[in-house]
Amino acid sequence: MEAKKVKNKPMGLDLLGVDLVLFRGKGGEVAALWNVCPHRGGSLMHGDCHFEGTVSCPYHGWTFDGDGNVLAVLPEGPESKIPGKVKARKYPTVTLKGMVWVWMGEGNPAPLEEDIPPEFFDDRSMMQYATEYWPVNWLLAMDNGPDAHVPYVHRNAARSYMFPVPATGPVGLRNYVVNGRAIIARRSPNSRTPSKPFARVYFPVLNGYWPKHNWRALWTWMFLPLRRRAAKMHQWDTPEEWGGGHHLPAMFRSDHKTDLYTRFSVPVNETRSRQVYFKAVRPNSWLGRLYERTHFKLYGRWMQVTNFSMQDAGAIGQQTYSVPEFLSATDSHQVLWRRLLMQARGMMPPQEAQSVPGTTAELISFARQEEQGLEPESILSVGKESTRSTPVESSL
Repeated sequence: MEAKKVKNKPMGLDLLGVDLVLFRGKGGEVAALWNVCPHRGGSLMHGDCHFEGTVSCPYHGWTFDGDGNVLAVLPEGPESKIPGKVKARKYPTVTLKGMVWVWMGEGNPAPLEEDIPPEFFDDRSMMQYATEYWPVNWLLAMDNGPDAHVPYVHRNAARSYMFPVPATGPVGLRNYVVNGRAIIARRSPNSRTPSKPFARVYFPVLNGYWPKHNWRALWTWMFLPLRRRAAKMHQWDTPEEWGGGHHLPAMFRSDHKTDLYTRFSVPVNETRSRQVYFKAVRPNSWLGRLYERTHFKLYGRWMQVTNFSMQDAGAIGQQTYSVPEFLSATDSHQVLWRRLLMQARGMMPPQEAQSVPGTTAELISFARQEEQGLEPESILSVGKESTRSTPVESSL
């Protein structure tokens, strides 16, 4: 949750099937407790922050600080024997660039740098946020990565008119495991794509062209200066594992050069997920920061989230995902990502993950790759020996 939304009232947040209450602790930082009062199960999010740095249960007035300590039981008076004997469950939090991060795991939190993008730790990056809820499991939302859907689902998106995405061809992107935490996608040298945006291709079996019309191409000339300018720009300055692609625990990132865009799929429950969008920019002056805020508020949020990403939500929300799959070579990214998840923190140890046999869908994907002249080992290799992730690679 954005920290600015936590003010003088407790706020509820549903995360990984757990209801939390967020409120301002004694030092003004955002604290998180389990929403269930340890007394008799009252809902703390429906309580009040009567005193600075505390939250009080709406049922019996049990009052907690940011560490979950009971400081007082208001109806029992200051002589109550409860304080010091009971604690509510605390969830560790950290606030970076206005975003509250909550550690939901058991034990001590993992190093922040493993799970939080590096732009949250530098002094140059300015972050802007948007949030949407999708009626799908977070795994389905995360499967929505770089594959053949992009030039099809988003063919009428405003961003596609500005920066058209060419057809994937029968091979698609080549994918690499980096540091055991990310799947980075790059275009395969064997990819065959149209040389012009929205170029029409004839399908003999259909006796027709796709796209069926070329009117979309008429818009591209208007944005040619933008594309030429972007072509001269360097990639976003970030470590390789934090470039474009998937990153654990649940991020998809895209390097637009002008900005670094992240969609974080936060599990709410089994059938609902919260998509939190981060747009990182690096303006050089107060005027640049003002421009970025204004642009995002008036146009940027609509273009990237409402218009573009919600097209993904429309397609994913209609999926039937409980049936066998028949994968293409262009689904190799999803194959790697699913295998990487098996070895994520708290999941299978590498040896156990290696022993899981390839699924029928994976084997079909490998066959499709071989048909296109690629060895599955090459398309699934890491590419750099120093970042090779042997357990994931060997499991495939």
